[in-house]
Amino acid sequence: MKAFYTSSIAVSLAAALFLSACSMTPPSEPPHHSLLTAKQVQLYQHDLINIKTDWWTQFNDPQLNQLIKLGLTNNLTLQQAQQRIELATQQVALAQAGDKPSVNLNVSGSAIGANLDSFSPHNAEYSALGMLLPSFSYQFDFWGKNKAIIAAATNQKLSLEAQAVQAKLLLSAAMTSSYFTLQNNYRLERDIELLLRETNKQKSVINDQIKRGLATKAELFQQQGDIDKLSAQLSMTKTQQQLAKNQLALYVAKTPQQLGTLLAPNAEPIKQLNNITTIPINLLGRRADIIANKWLVEANRQGIKHAKAAYYPDMNLMVMGVFQKLSSMNPADLFLGGATVATTLPLYDGGVRDANYASANINYDQAVTVYNQSVLTAVKQASDAIVNLQEALQQQALSVASTTQYQQAYMIFKHRYQRGLASFSEMNNAQIKWHQQVIQTTNADNATLQNQLQLIVALGGGYNSQQ
Repeated sequence: MKAFYTSSIAVSLAAALFLSACSMTPPSEPPHHSLLTAKQVQLYQHDLINIKTDWWTQFNDPQLNQLIKLGLTNNLTLQQAQQRIELATQQVALAQAGDKPSVNLNVSGSAIGANLDSFSPHNAEYSALGMLLPSFSYQFDFWGKNKAIIAAATNQKLSLEAQAVQAKLLLSAAMTSSYFTLQNNYRLERDIELLLRETNKQKSVINDQIKRGLATKAELFQQQGDIDKLSAQLSMTKTQQQLAKNQLALYVAKTPQQLGTLLAPNAEPIKQLNNITTIPINLLGRRADIIANKWLVEANRQGIKHAKAAYYPDMNLMVMGVFQKLSSMNPADLFLGGATVATTLPLYDGGVRDANYASANINYDQAVTVYNQSVLTAVKQASDAIVNLQEALQQQALSVASTTQYQQAYMIFKHRYQRGLASFSEMNNAQIKWHQQVIQTTNADNATLQNQLQLIVALGGGYNSQQ
């Protein structure tokens, strides 16, 4: 009898393997796109080493440092990114749990009554029944299905972590840009008010000249037009200050009033950074958005493995036992036990596996395309940022030189006026031109800072995937 059962089991397993043979071979995997490399996008320069993780401190502005510290702590977008990471962590734990055995214990109790003489419950003999039902089950992962699920969930989490780093970079850059705009408008307000005072002085001189018949009202109208134009610029500058304050307050989840002196004019000019003229060879490893897309490629690679493993049979082991206790029946104690090995044979599903496998391959190619696009975009952004910074530095140098020339011209007219060789109008006109150029230089300084900031973002900030 034992030999009969053994041979029956062997025949059943052989039949199962034979029946599943035709469905265990998935379609051949199509050719895939390849990931772009640093060499393919012509990155040959040495590695970048002069951008710190807290790169904003290199601008040497204590107010900016405190604002970004608040932003990284309080910003709601970053909190959402962290929550997504926490959810992904639980997804990894859930995937890992699927590769572990399951142990359960069912406990039940009841009462049984029996009357052999009649249907009446009176005079029946009652017995209490207690039962324990322990069970153990485990799914064998011969084809790597569970392993692929775990790897995909892990890669998704790593992608979200890189996305969170990118979100921090973009937040820090946006806060820094708004802070630069705020401080630039403070300086513009100072420069425009000074120029407005000088223009009003010139207007007074023209009024006196009109009274003496030395000037016409046309000159007065022109002067008043300049005053109105400067007043409009001053109003716009103050509006831009308030908008920048509101934006910074939003980033740190506070009100402008709560930020207080952090939004006041800074005591010292913002320090400019050293110039960067080449794209580093490790750009692809310094851009968190590229690394995030790379992890998504790996997650989709695991998706192909999981879809491929669906063509193979699942095999499960289940062990069960029954412990039963009766209070007044015979036998009073009972134990039953058994073990089962079950196989799910994929014979025919109407094309579900084929569709899932094809979709997994398409998703992988799509992830590769997104990655390659992010690489090309990063190279363009870095290249554009370098070009824009070079132009901004050149414009700044020319603006500073022009300001110096106008200042020297004003000093000459001032000395001539003091010696009676030039009119007040000539001296004041020279001073107005000088102050107008000072405004241009202030804007040029801000443009340089903004372009340095854009280059930092384009180079990935201080992130390094190797760290």
